[in-house]
Amino acid sequence: MSSSLLVKHAVFNNLDCLILEDQSLRQETAANLVLCHGYGAPGDDLANVGVWLLQEFPALAKDWRLIFPAAPIDLSEAGMPGGRAWWPINMAQLALMNQMRDFSQLSTISPPGMQQATEQLHEALQQMRSLWKCEFSDFVVGGFSQGAMVTTNLTLSFQLSFAHLCLFSGTLLNAAEWRQHAATLPNMAVLMSHGNVDTVLPIESAEELRDLLSATGHSVDYLEFAGPHTIPVEAMQKLGVLLQNARATNT
Repeated sequence: MSSSLLVKHAVFNNLDCLILEDQSLRQETAANLVLCHGYGAPGDDLANVGVWLLQEFPALAKDWRLIFPAAPIDLSEAGMPGGRAWWPINMAQLALMNQMRDFSQLSTISPPGMQQATEQLHEALQQMRSLWKCEFSDFVVGGFSQGAMVTTNLTLSFQLSFAHLCLFSGTLLNAAEWRQHAATLPNMAVLMSHGNVDTVLPIESAEELRDLLSATGHSVDYLEFAGPHTIPVEAMQKLGVLLQNARATNT
């Protein structure tokens, strides 16, 4: 880790956030990357992605603040010490869907607790905007797995025009409502990646989400990779490039 990298902590709407800032960050004009972790991971699970980005794309240091919120639910009592969740997941039911290769139920459900988590995250972002005096267009937002789900729901249900939406190993949920919201949201740029041997969330559901977003007028850069439920280097490389380009567009 660079000696000029500052690791900070802040709380926004009861969400503990780890923040990475380089000492060279231009505070008054900085943009913000918000990445939300997946189910069962610790709140700082994606911080290593931020460190990688700053190492591989050093020009980002002066323009980007990197924020990693911890999900609100502590899973310690569920036998996952340090693990957190945006809402409860029935992992046995998900495993059965994968075993039966029947994902029709997955794409239509609105999981209990998803909207509550979405509203909490929305207010957290509002507080960030107020503190840093910026607009939603100064944010790139996304996440991994369940973090991708909550940020998709956030973007669509609140009709937010982020600079970019980044979905790593996400999936389609609540299809009818998401399609309705996507059709009324102005064109947005979306980065997606998904492994073709993902045994947690099937690639078929990610393809459905890609097609839904594309059909409703959004620009989707979709990366299918040979791998499991993870974020590959190729996806992080694409993220680094889009962060460079997004800031160049807004400066």
